[in-house]
Amino acid sequence: MTIRTHGLRVRVVALGARIDSILLEEPGLELLYRTPWADAGGSEWGMSSSSALWHRDYAGGWHVLLPSAGDPDPRAPVEQPFHGEAAWRTWSLRQDGDTVVAEVLLRTVPVRVVRTVSVTEGRVTVDTVLRNVGMDATRLMWVEHPAFAGELFDDAELLVDGGAVGLVSAPGSAFADLPVTTGTVELRSRSSGVGLRLGFDVTVHPRVFVWQERRGERAFPWWGAGDAVGLEPASDPYGNPADGVGSVRLAVGEERSTRFELDVDRLG
Repeated sequence: MTIRTHGLRVRVVALGARIDSILLEEPGLELLYRTPWADAGGSEWGMSSSSALWHRDYAGGWHVLLPSAGDPDPRAPVEQPFHGEAAWRTWSLRQDGDTVVAEVLLRTVPVRVVRTVSVTEGRVTVDTVLRNVGMDATRLMWVEHPAFAGELFDDAELLVDGGAVGLVSAPGSAFADLPVTTGTVELRSRSSGVGLRLGFDVTVHPRVFVWQERRGERAFPWWGAGDAVGLEPASDPYGNPADGVGSVRLAVGEERSTRFELDVDRLG
């Protein structure tokens, strides 16, 4: 489903409720990373691990990772695929004007997720509500996984919590797991003339993963063609959720909601 308003075109797909594209229509600038094979579709043959499957079929865009992120943890009470069940599920979608609502009932944890994507002038807003529909309290890890087009980071400045983050030049790769207190990530892309500001609630997401894949990996799955930077608010440190689950706790019947705001500005 596509929202087209205020000079932005935002597309949401059912698989994973992924935001597939955020296009600044003038000058036709795609803000999210899309792999060279993004429009090729999936494959009918499997691979030996969910990590290999994920990376083979990864199309880019903005995913929500629930109830886990990264490689499956053997301590988890229920087996998870790479980056968690939610990103692998087909969600129900409905559209009302400049808003798309996605919904799914997870099966590996008793949690219903409702995700609302809306567009106003200069802003994409993502509101997400989790509700525990089970008979006991539950815990999970929650990571937002927006991957931005690598070209935005040429001749750019990246600030996390107001502090500068070192950017690698292509070809190169890097990963950082940073604690945050203000819930702001800002990008000033001089070469593209665009500024981005991602705002979020640090009481839910007190960390940010900065994943830089700037054509640095020459082997599978990127073959030197991956050019993305992920700016990923996270509930838990990378690879270290408590007891193989996570720190976001939902009591029976409890709802937990949070908002992400992506502001898009033209640099003067």
